[in-house]
Amino acid sequence: MTLPARRNILLLWAAQLISSAGDAVYHLALMWLILDLTGSSTATGLVAMSAYIPAMLFGLYSGVLSDRHNRMVLMILSQLAQAATVIIIPILLIYDIEKAVLFGLLAFVRATFSTLFPPAFNAFVPMIVDKRHLVRVNSLLATSGQLAWFIGPALAGILLGVISLNFLFVLDAISFIVAIILLLFVVKPAARPQTDIHHSNWKELTDGIRYVVNHESLGFLIGLTIVNNLFIMGPALVGTPILVKEALGGTVSQYAFVEAFLALGMLIGSVFVYRYGSRVNSGLLLLIGMILDGLTYSIFYFADSIGFVMIFITIHAIGIPMITISRTAIIQRHSPNRYHGRLFSMVHLAVVGVTALSSALVGITASFIDIKTIFLFIGIGAAMCGIVGMFHTKVRQLT
Repeated sequence: MTLPARRNILLLWAAQLISSAGDAVYHLALMWLILDLTGSSTATGLVAMSAYIPAMLFGLYSGVLSDRHNRMVLMILSQLAQAATVIIIPILLIYDIEKAVLFGLLAFVRATFSTLFPPAFNAFVPMIVDKRHLVRVNSLLATSGQLAWFIGPALAGILLGVISLNFLFVLDAISFIVAIILLLFVVKPAARPQTDIHHSNWKELTDGIRYVVNHESLGFLIGLTIVNNLFIMGPALVGTPILVKEALGGTVSQYAFVEAFLALGMLIGSVFVYRYGSRVNSGLLLLIGMILDGLTYSIFYFADSIGFVMIFITIHAIGIPMITISRTAIIQRHSPNRYHGRLFSMVHLAVVGVTALSSALVGITASFIDIKTIFLFIGIGAAMCGIVGMFHTKVRQLT
């Protein structure tokens, strides 16, 4: 790998590390703020849902924009707009405007701009990295996110002893600005050749969907991702704070450290994929990750202390990079770059969009079913997704 390529990867890694640390702090602060203001798991689930609905509404269109426009410009625009939106939250809190509905609206706006980033970022990487290095580079870039989600909550847990919850939102806004500065130093690749004229946005969107439908393995993989995340994402986002606060009587700082241990497990998983991922078919590795991801969630049924949760959420998280890194490399390797923005927007929709529905369902269900029981059955359902996928030979054999 050339020196400029290494420099670009380092800058992308650092930018993602800083902005993702801000994201970790933001999500932690938002969920706890709503739960504290309302005392309602249903309200918390609905606000969480509002932060993920934009992926369902605008996610696919963001992929079209990524395939038509400068991907770096879209990444910077996304970061700048999110910074401007999130800084409004502490301003409202300073003036004692504590309306859960208003915070849900701001979460919706912030998430709308965030839909621009994932397809642009994942489509930009193969423009500067050779295909044979994609698994390792994706693994390396993933470690920045996992490290951020370890540092962010851990830092928040420490800072909350001396600062107010409001200031965590300010830190998130600052993280976006620093990430933008780093992105400005990335050496851009040569402009993509224009092989044909632009069609309408709708035509390009339907072309991307048609490509996935005609590519049996990718279509099945994205469909499996949708079902798996319907099971797993609600408990991850809404179920964990409910488990810590209401079932185990934990504090916000303890919740922050639980989230940090989740990130630690993901970091361990990314290092594992970096070292050994090239020895196993990416499809098989992804399916094993799904099974591990689900089964380890079921274990929370037996949680009796915060320490128990910290240990098993670390084990649970090891399987997450096995899924995400493998899926990213499969798409980058098995499809043309001109489709990458649209394909990654579909994945983003499958992950983040479905999170909206899953979060709301868990928040509502937790009002009349014990959260530990929810983790038990949700985990079994998620593991079944990986088992079903094992019977699809083409997906299992994807490199």
